[in-house]
Order: sequence, then structure tokens, then C-alpha cells
Amino acid sequence: MGFFTDDELASLRIENMILHVVSEEGFQPQRSRPVEHAEFFLDRIKDTDASAIFEFDPSSNTKRIVESISTGGHTFESGAQELSQDFARFHGSTSKPGAFFVFELRTAQPEVRFFSFIKYDYQQVIEQSAGENGDLLRLILQAFVAQKKAIQKSAIIRVLEGTALSSLSATDRIMPGLEIADYFAKFLHVKRVRSDEELTRKVRDILRVTLTEIRDSLPTGGVPQAFRRAQASLRDRGTVNSTSISEAIIAASDAVGNKTLTEDVTKRVARKLRSANLDGLEFPPDRTVLQRPALRRVKTTEGVIVLYPDDLDRSFVERRPQADGGEIITIRTTMATEDDVVREGSRTTH
Repeated sequence: MGFFTDDELASLRIENMILHVVSEEGFQPQRSRPVEHAEFFLDRIKDTDASAIFEFDPSSNTKRIVESISTGGHTFESGAQELSQDFARFHGSTSKPGAFFVFELRTAQPEVRFFSFIKYDYQQVIEQSAGENGDLLRLILQAFVAQKKAIQKSAIIRVLEGTALSSLSATDRIMPGLEIADYFAKFLHVKRVRSDEELTRKVRDILRVTLTEIRDSLPTGGVPQAFRRAQASLRDRGTVNSTSISEAIIAASDAVGNKTLTEDVTKRVARKLRSANLDGLEFPPDRTVLQRPALRRVKTTEGVIVLYPDDLDRSFVERRPQADGGEIITIRTTMATEDDVVREGSRTTH
């Protein structure tokens, strides 16, 4: 869940739906159909629910048509036919054939409506449907049960009082991370407005805040050490999502197997992801953001050298300037793990 609010999800219903085949055979407009298998399709729409990282170009034809349907300039059927024909045109003959759905959705808020687009890529469905009037929907239902990843592309648009909001949710299963295929982006006429770097920075903040909230449950080293461990765990992951973030925090807390803390962390992460508009997203980590912290090296006129991670919490290394130009450096630790005499020839002098 990411694009819909909790209240919207609770009252979400399908008001209209239409289905078209998109393939190299050419576009054949279809009539809108009675809402069938509503719960099944509502579940599929919810499966595609992800926070918005794309925005419409103001000149988007897709945006214009959904607004026209919302204000009565188009009927749902004529507008959805035009949308589907546009999708088929951008889809072209190089992409896999499939079934393209347009749903009009309503909630308890009369001034708000949603439009959901879903493309099912499933060659066998299209082949089996040839000459079987009215059976395509049944075959798609069967196909989805057999192949859980049958949804390949999706988009959700929110329209408020006849105006489509610029931010929309869009996903593409075959593309890496959060990217969408060029033809799908051209059909929607959107651009991505949140980079992997920005998203990773927000995730890093979630790591730090969550670990600070559970600091009483952390092992020796406290928040700074756990934060470094959690960052390292995510940096080595192929994908960042709600599960991997929670697992990184749990591992950094030495709490694997601790059911109570695991459930607590999972809930905290879920709330923070929703607040940061990251809910439902999966993306590769930006490793430059999650890089190991630089080491700060301090050398005094007395020959004392202090070396510590630059992001270390001030409660562990405190530096207090003095009026005479000097400085008091206080290091607090639970235990010194090394305390050796270094021979003169091995000392670093620079």
C-alpha cells in the first residue's frame, strides 16, 4: 500500500471496467462491460499499489482523457477506448501481446475518483481466446491463478474534482528497479521525479531513526554501531524494500529470532515508509549513499592521534573548544578492545 490512503482502500470499489487485446493483429475497440469478479480485480489493483515517483507532463493525453471522463466530456466507454487505442499504438509489435484493462474506481469521497490501468502479459491467454467470444476474462482469471506474475504493467491515477493530480503510481515488472518501459512512459507521458539516490537517503534516515527509537534494545556499541551494520547490510542487497529494511535493522540489533522486537521493528518501518512515500517500492540501493563512513583523523600538537568514524554519535566522541584555543576531546566507550604499545619505527607521522 502506498498510493491509496487507508480510508480509500477501505471504501474502494470498481465503477466501470473495459478490456482490450493488445497485439500485432491490430486494435479492435470493445464495449465497456459489467463489473465482473470485482473482489478479484480489486485485489489485483491493490497488488499494484505503490507510492508515486512519476509525474505527468502537463500536455499528457492520458491525463486529458481521464479528466474528460471525470467531467463528462467523454463517456467511460469512449474515453477508455481512446486510452486503450493509444496504449496499443505505443505498445507496438515488438512487445508481448496481452490484455489491457482500464478501471474507473470510486471511494466514499464523492469528489475523488481513480483510474487504474493493468496490462496482463500472457501469450497463452490471447491464443486461447481466439474465436471464443466472452471467454477472455475467464481465461485471464485462470491465467493469473496459474501465473502470479501475469501483471506486467500498471498505473494508478487520482482525479480530484475533475483534475488529475500530477503524481501517479506506475510499475513495470520487466524493468529493473522502479523504471518503466519507454513505450509505457510515452503512453502515460510521465517522467520519474524521485531518483534511487533520493530514495536511498530517505531509507538511511529511516534506519537511523528506527534504531534510535529502539536504542534500549541494542547491543554494545549502541546506535552508531548498529547504524553502520544496517547500512552495510542494505548496501549488499540487490533490492531495497520494506522486508530488507526491517531485516537489516533486526540483524544490526542482534535480534534475529526475537519475535517481539521483530514485530515492533516491522511496524515502525512500515509507518515510516508510508510517511516518507516509499510504501510498496522496490529499488536498487545507491551504494554511494550507503558507503562506509569516512574516518576522521585528529592529531594534536602533543602528538596524540585520534581516529574515529566521521558519523559517530557525539555521545561517544565529544569535542569542546576552549577559550584559549585549545580543545577537550572526550571519548566514552563501554570497552577498549585494543591497548598496545606501538614501536617507534611503525608509527605514522603524517
